[in-house]
Amino acid sequence: MPSISRRRVIRLMPGLGAAALGLPGLARAQSFPTRPVTLLVSQGPGSGSDISARLLATHMAPVLRQPVVVENRTAGAGIVAHQSIARGPADGYSVIFSSTAALLIQPVMNPAARFGLDDFAPVASVLRAGFVVLVANTPAAPRSIAELVARLRATPSAYASAGVGTLTHLGSAALLRRAGVQADHIPYRGSGAALTDLMAGQVLFATDSLTAATAHVSGGRLRALAVTGQQREAALPDVPTLAKAGLPGPPIGVLGGLFAARATPPAVLGVLSDAVDQALANPDLMARFAATQTEILREPREAFVQRLRDEAPFWRQLVQDLELKVE
Repeated sequence: MPSISRRRVIRLMPGLGAAALGLPGLARAQSFPTRPVTLLVSQGPGSGSDISARLLATHMAPVLRQPVVVENRTAGAGIVAHQSIARGPADGYSVIFSSTAALLIQPVMNPAARFGLDDFAPVASVLRAGFVVLVANTPAAPRSIAELVARLRATPSAYASAGVGTLTHLGSAALLRRAGVQADHIPYRGSGAALTDLMAGQVLFATDSLTAATAHVSGGRLRALAVTGQQREAALPDVPTLAKAGLPGPPIGVLGGLFAARATPPAVLGVLSDAVDQALANPDLMARFAATQTEILREPREAFVQRLRDEAPFWRQLVQDLELKVE
């Protein structure tokens, strides 16, 4: 066999070096994961995000052949959890379940957040949850968006939300701006208290999630005037969209998914993304999501993050116009 000259070896070395540099990343992807994966949730146990994350973790674990441990980390209104991912090891062993409010609204409202969408690598899209404009189901309450707007023009009124800066607050604020009317904002500690007072007639209207509202609508305690997405909702097929009701604009709702540290290797992201995709195809998970009026969102990672980028200017401008700031 012919010998390879020293000069020939030297010429080959740059290529060998480049190949060798790729081997550690390839090896990590092939062996990932070798230990449990932590899935952070920035909301408390029993919240919508917590329930969705635990369902996802249950069905991801068999695919990854490792436990997926859900950890609720609520300190700093979820800021601590997001910062721990953005600034933590980019190895895929810690990911976060996050959504519109945390990624697009919190950083604009709260200077302490010091993170943004581009500080994370998208792992996978998970869900889309729609919102609905609600009034009490009484003879005196408006029966359409047109009647609601007319009432707001004629009479000083108030609307309820689950808290300042929540999507339930911003959803109603967006509606008022589109209609060119005003109303007093009454923030509550959560949707339960807000909708209870709405049913009692203490406020005129509210905008809340389908998850929180559908049982009250089907039970005859609340009336749905419009849904806030781009299309009608299966749970409320006879309820028009805001656009169809005469108030067009960007969709209002939650986009949720899994995110990792920005520098996480693409191959590792691919392993996690595949596990999420298989979990979302599980009939049990599909049924559980459907029961909470939550739509499974399965699309390529880059399409998902682009969807969030497209929505970001709308939320940023709305927060700034309302002068919402966490001091």
